[in-house]
Amino acid sequence: MIFSAVRDPYPTRDKSEGALIRRTEPVVYSKWADSSPLKKEQLAQFEHDGYLVLTDVFSAHELDGLRAAAERVSKNCAETHPGQLIKEASEDADDQQLRTLFGVHGMEGLLQDTASNPHMLEVIQFLLGDQVYIHQSRLNFKSPHYGSGFEWHSDFETWHAEDGMPGMRAISATVLLTDEVSADGSLKFMPRSHKTFVACPGETPETTGYREAFKKQAVGKPPALFLSLLEENGGVQEVVAPAGSVLLFDCNVMHGAGKNTSEHLRANLFYVYNALSNTLNAPYAADEPRPEFLATRKVKPLMAQVPA
Repeated sequence: MIFSAVRDPYPTRDKSEGALIRRTEPVVYSKWADSSPLKKEQLAQFEHDGYLVLTDVFSAHELDGLRAAAERVSKNCAETHPGQLIKEASEDADDQQLRTLFGVHGMEGLLQDTASNPHMLEVIQFLLGDQVYIHQSRLNFKSPHYGSGFEWHSDFETWHAEDGMPGMRAISATVLLTDEVSADGSLKFMPRSHKTFVACPGETPETTGYREAFKKQAVGKPPALFLSLLEENGGVQEVVAPAGSVLLFDCNVMHGAGKNTSEHLRANLFYVYNALSNTLNAPYAADEPRPEFLATRKVKPLMAQVPA
């Protein structure tokens, strides 16, 4: 097993039964001013709850372009990027529909450009107080009456254990390509849970295990008692928002989602922004690093790009 030379402030998957560790790092690294890209109330909400919904970020015209780009890459991904796609678990191989396509910021021009959209990038740089790069990106689908959900988890626990992300200076941005409604398996959060790191029991499987983990989570699962404590502290909130919105959430906030029981496809673009001061070490609890399309080590700082 590879061990990081840096002391691990968040030990996890160490054969223990798990633990709750208080977060000592800031959530927001910049002070609010009249010139800030967020309202004072929005900044306070993100710091308190660990997530924030920005509505009307993308116009109907921009959404049409993003949906067309998403359709193009998803149609060809089996031939062009077979190692970067995850299909829904199904006993019928012919019925395994596309669930996730990773590394989209390096594929289609528009999907790449969106990562540098100033409406997102300026906010994230403000929150993190640093230049940023894309740690991971993906295109997510939940097919009608088909798309499976995922259990409660903290992304940071996985990125720390398996990728070597040292601290919690990272934010995810989800661009909603479709309306986020309750029946389509929308995201749920435990507000305030980002202030506590949940160390999880078990050990990280071999490197190839990540593919199965995206279909059915086996490690990085918070103990039920800890989830109950976090829910008692902050409750559970479901995100319902129109297409064109952007959902920002702290890397350590506890979140999950149900199955898509609606008649409509659920689709979103997902970009993970990591601070340049928080680049990856060796994994803290894995044999070797995951592939580049899951955990970027070839760091390229982003510059704001105004949409055409």
